[in-house]
Parts: sequence; C-alpha cells; structure tokens
Amino acid sequence: MRGLDGLIRLSKWRLDDKRRVIVDLEVLRAELERQIAALDEELERERRFAATSLEAGYAFTGYRRVNREKVDRLMASREEVLDKIAAAQEEVNEAFRELKKYELVKENRLAQLAREQAAREQAELDEAGLQGFLRQNQPEPGR
Repeated sequence: MRGLDGLIRLSKWRLDDKRRVIVDLEVLRAELERQIAALDEELERERRFAATSLEAGYAFTGYRRVNREKVDRLMASREEVLDKIAAAQEEVNEAFRELKKYELVKENRLAQLAREQAAREQAELDEAGLQGFLRQNQPEPGR
C-alpha cells in the first residue's frame, strides 16, 4: 500500500504542477489582452488628437500602421498562448485521470482488505458459535 500511496502523492504533485502551468499561461494571456486593449485605447486617443491638428493628422497614418502591427503581433502571441492553454488543459485532464485511477485502485484494495477482515472475523465468530453449540450438546460426563 505504501507504493500506491507514493504513486498517489506523485500524481497529485504532477497534477498541481500542470495546474500551475495553466495559471501562468492564463496570467500571460490576460497580460497580452491588457496590452492589446491599451494599444486600442492609445490609438483612439491619437485619432482624436489627430482630428484636432493637421500636423498630427499627417503623422497619424504612420502611427496607426505601427500600432496595428503591434496589436497583430500581440494577438498572434495570444493565439499561441491559447493553444498552449488548451494543450496544458489536456495534460491536466490526463494527470487527473491517472490520479483517479490510482485512488480507485487504493480504494478497491482497502475495500478488499475490509472484506477479507470481515470474513476472518465472521469465520472466528462462526467457529466460536460452533464450539459453544458443540459444548452445549455434548453429554455431560457422569450422566
């Protein structure tokens, strides 16, 4: 049973480790989305400013192109992170299935041991009852 307990502990550790990877990837995804939103807000501010000044309007076209390139790169990175999250989630699912498999094996072994113990105890009780019955029904010496 000790070996099985060790496998369960190891499986729990692996599962927790894989869950931490997902958390880290989710944090990265959120940061990329924050950066995308910040660039969108910055572009809108610059668009409003460009509408107020002719010189800013000329520069705005180049700025918009650079801004969109940054957003496109960030969105591509976000998609990569989403793919990694999906792959990591599948790894978590597999690690969870493995852990459950070991836990079920342990549970089955404990149940089997309990059944065996109950059968031994019942056999002892049956033997004691039989011995008592035989003693009661034996003719007493001297009668």
